[in-house]
Amino acid sequence: MPAADVTFQQKRVSTKTLAGYLPLAVMVTLYVARFALLSVQVQDGFGAPGYDLGIFDQGVWLLSRFDAPFVTVMGRDLFGDHTSFVLLAAVPLYWLWPAAQTLLVLQTLLLAGAAVPIFVLARRRLGGVWMPSALAGAYLLNPALQRGNLEQFHPESFLVAFLALAILAALEWWPRLLVASVVGALLVKEDTALLVIPLGVWVYFRRNKKWGAGIAVGAGAYMAFAFEVVIRTLLGTAAFYANRLPFGGLSGLLESPFLHPGQLWAYLTSGGRPYYLWQMGASFGWVFLMSPEVAAIAILNLAENVVSSFPYMHQIPYHYSLDAVPVLAMGTVFAISRLASQTKKAVATATVVSFAVVSCYLWGLSPFSADPTYPHLAPASAAVAAADRALSVIPADAVVSAGDFYVSHLDHRKYIYQWPTPFRAQYWGLYNQEGTRLPFASTVEYLAVPTVMSGTDEAVFESIASRFRLVASGGGVSVYRRVAPGRTGG
Repeated sequence: MPAADVTFQQKRVSTKTLAGYLPLAVMVTLYVARFALLSVQVQDGFGAPGYDLGIFDQGVWLLSRFDAPFVTVMGRDLFGDHTSFVLLAAVPLYWLWPAAQTLLVLQTLLLAGAAVPIFVLARRRLGGVWMPSALAGAYLLNPALQRGNLEQFHPESFLVAFLALAILAALEWWPRLLVASVVGALLVKEDTALLVIPLGVWVYFRRNKKWGAGIAVGAGAYMAFAFEVVIRTLLGTAAFYANRLPFGGLSGLLESPFLHPGQLWAYLTSGGRPYYLWQMGASFGWVFLMSPEVAAIAILNLAENVVSSFPYMHQIPYHYSLDAVPVLAMGTVFAISRLASQTKKAVATATVVSFAVVSCYLWGLSPFSADPTYPHLAPASAAVAAADRALSVIPADAVVSAGDFYVSHLDHRKYIYQWPTPFRAQYWGLYNQEGTRLPFASTVEYLAVPTVMSGTDEAVFESIASRFRLVASGGGVSVYRRVAPGRTGG
């Protein structure tokens, strides 16, 4: 064949290959356009609470200024609350665009990007274009993914991308990519090992014993280091969230199947836990159960969510469910690839897509979903403009105590507290000063609080109102300045 014909054939193959990725590119683009825009609109419309967006926004902003990341919004070191060292990767973005919206757009890109490894695995295992595209689309329709995407910002968005890459690398046996992805995953959070250890076990039995053992043991060792060295050093305790375990903690939980089996069963079948598991599986039509070994990588993570006494951990609108989504998606692709015929694979893929569409309609945030909204004011509304004007009178370096939904608009400063902290500590530090007035309350120069308050918030404000005067208001927010900044007694 003449050289010119060879070149023409190569170009034809290359064009055909690129065309095969077109449906994926369209779906990812639509997802990013929908959820990046919606995330930013929620933030601009005062719909994002200080817990948790303000925590990460202040922390990354401090890091971008080479300051210690002690986050006054929560009263803990950013890396002591969780060992989310992966957030260092977001710091350069804050040199270019220092805003909470940066994190929100980054989160959407990471979650959408995980569709690429899912598509690649399906393309390599199933061939063609329509089944890989359909399975990647089912992932993007997942209601836990979409809800987690809109729940402010959380480092777990990095974990979703790293897990998808790690499982692809393990299945296709690309060891270097596997190691890089595992390291990235471990840097997201101290308990990521609950996902990496099962992945190491799978690699041990299915790919390479040495590599699998190294991954599993290394993940366990890193988790111990994160808890016992990093968190204990920064917080003085490694068990800050241990109260989320039932039956008095880990030892009581482990004893419960033998000492209190009836109580354990009643506990596990209460609080919407069975429904949560149904939602997580139904979003993929439970197809991964046909060959569940890859989907089982998520078993410890799901068990952690189900066992927890913290209700958000077993509800799909919250970020705790994000971690399992890419695992179940990759497990679904793997299970379909093990079927004997193309017809069975096509039927299984169609089943997954059908369940994904119905699940997205029932619980998701796509335009066709039953409830596609997320509470926030219209960014272009007069109320938002008025609130922005009121907040703009606060100097950039002032010490502020701000209401929940104003924190992430004011947290690019060294000292900001979520009202009524520090006048009455709430969800601050190690929670051992709850309800008390903190010693540095007298340093607060500005308040940005809801114009209408009630209950405890109103009582706290009335107790200090004589020390502050109103300087701006509008859009439901009132801004007060201390009459005599720095004077004690306020």
